[in-house]
Amino acid sequence: MTALIQLLLLASFLLLATMPLVALVLLFTSIRKRGPWGMVLMAVSFVAGSCAGGALAWSSVPADWSLRFRTTMEAAVNTEKYGHTIEHAAENILVFVTFASVVGGTLCTGITAGSLKLRSMMKPMDLSREAGSGRRC
Repeated sequence: MTALIQLLLLASFLLLATMPLVALVLLFTSIRKRGPWGMVLMAVSFVAGSCAGGALAWSSVPADWSLRFRTTMEAAVNTEKYGHTIEHAAENILVFVTFASVVGGTLCTGITAGSLKLRSMMKPMDLSREAGSGRRC
C-alpha cells in the first residue's frame, strides 16, 4: 500500500512539474500554426486548477500548524532539525496538498474539455450546402 501511495505521489509531482511546460509548448505551437486552441486551453486550465486546488488544500491545513509552505517542505525531509513528529506531519500535509492539486487540475481540465465539446456540438449547421444552390424551384 505504501508503494502505491509513493508511486501516485511521484506521478503527481511529475504531472505538476511538466504541465506548465506542456502548456507553453502547446501555446507556441498554436500561435505558429494559428490553430486550434482547445488543447492550449485545457493545459492552461489544468495549471490553473492545480494551483487553485493546492491553495485550497493549504488553506484547510489546521490553524495550529504554524510553519510556512517552504518550511513545511524543508521539514518533510529534515528529521534532525525538526524532529520526527513535525517531519511526519509535514509529509502528510504535502501529500494532501499534492493530491488536491492534481484533483483540482483534473477537475478543471474535465470541465474545460466538456464545455469545449458542448460548444462544438452546438455550432449552427450550415444549411446552405444541404439546400443545393440556395434557389427555390
